[in-house]
Amino acid sequence: MFFLIMAADRPGLLGKRLEHRQRHVDYWVGQGAALKVAGAMLSSDAADATPIGSSFLLEAVDEAAARALVAADPFTTEGIFGDELVVQPIRPAIGVWRQD
Repeated sequence: MFFLIMAADRPGLLGKRLEHRQRHVDYWVGQGAALKVAGAMLSSDAADATPIGSSFLLEAVDEAAARALVAADPFTTEGIFGDELVVQPIRPAIGVWRQD
C-alpha cells in the first residue's frame, strides 16, 4: 500500500532543520524501496521560498508501518516536525517511477 505523508515543521526551526538535514536525507536513502519520492514543502512558489516541512510518498504494509518510518526520521526525533502528521493512503495510477 502507498501513503502520502505531509509533515509540517514546527515554526522557527529552520536552523535546526538545516543542522539535521543530512541525517534526515541519509535516513531516507537507507529506507531503500519504501521511499518512492520525497521533498521539502515550501513557504511559497518564489525562488527564495524556505522549507516548512517535508512530504513523502511511501510504500508500506499498512499505516502503522508508514507512521513508524516517519517516527524514526531525525526530523521527528529532533522535534522539528510538528504534531500534525498527515498520513493518507493512496492508489497511484500513473507516473514514471511506477514499475507495473
